[in-house]
Amino acid sequence: MYMLYIDHVLFPVAPSRIVTEVENGNRVVTLIDGSEATLLGGKGLKKISFDLLLPVSLYPFAMYDGEFKEASYYAGELERIAEENEAVWLDIYRTLPDLNKVYLTNLQVVPEKIVLEENAENGLDMKASVTVREYRVLSAGVTEASGSVSTALREDEMTIPQTYVVQSGDSLWLIAKKYLGSGEKYAYLASINGITKPYTIRVGQVLKLSE
Repeated sequence: MYMLYIDHVLFPVAPSRIVTEVENGNRVVTLIDGSEATLLGGKGLKKISFDLLLPVSLYPFAMYDGEFKEASYYAGELERIAEENEAVWLDIYRTLPDLNKVYLTNLQVVPEKIVLEENAENGLDMKASVTVREYRVLSAGVTEASGSVSTALREDEMTIPQTYVVQSGDSLWLIAKKYLGSGEKYAYLASINGITKPYTIRVGQVLKLSE
C-alpha cells in the first residue's frame, strides 16, 4: 500500500496508476549534405500524471490524516494549488504491513493541469486528474558574447535553514531527504534532536537541522 501527499495534504485514496514521463532536450538537425544528426540536450524535467478518487463517504480502504474530510475539502486544496501556481512537494511512499515506511518519491513540483470531474458513474464521489511538472530553481547570469548578450542559467544552491517545523504527513526520512539531500540521514536528525526509536515526531514540533 502506498500513500500520496501533495503540499503536505494526504489524499485518502492513492492512485492505482502513476505515469512519469521524462523528455530530454535532444533534437534532430539537417546537415549540409542532407543527412540528419542528433544533438544531445540536457536532462528534461519529469512530468507526473495520476487520477485521484475524492470520496464523499468513509470507505474502509481510504486513509485520512486524522478525521474524515469531505471530497469538497480535497477539491478545494487542489483548486488552491492550481490558483497559487507555486512549487509544492509531492511525496509518495509505501507502507509495509509492519508500518515501516519505504521512501519512493519526494519531489518539488508545479501544477500543470488539474481537472475536477463529477460523473454519475462515480456516484457522488469526485475524480481529480492531476498533472504536475518537476520544479528546478534556476537563476540567470548575464554574459557578453561576440558583442551580443546571452543568458546562462545555473541551478541555485539550496540554503539549509537552522530549524524546521513539522507539518502533517512529515517523517524524519522525508525531512532529511528535503533538507539534507538523503533520507538515509534521518538517524542524524534523530540524534541531534534527542529522538529515539520508533522515531515518532508530531505536528508543530521544531526540529534542528544542524548542530
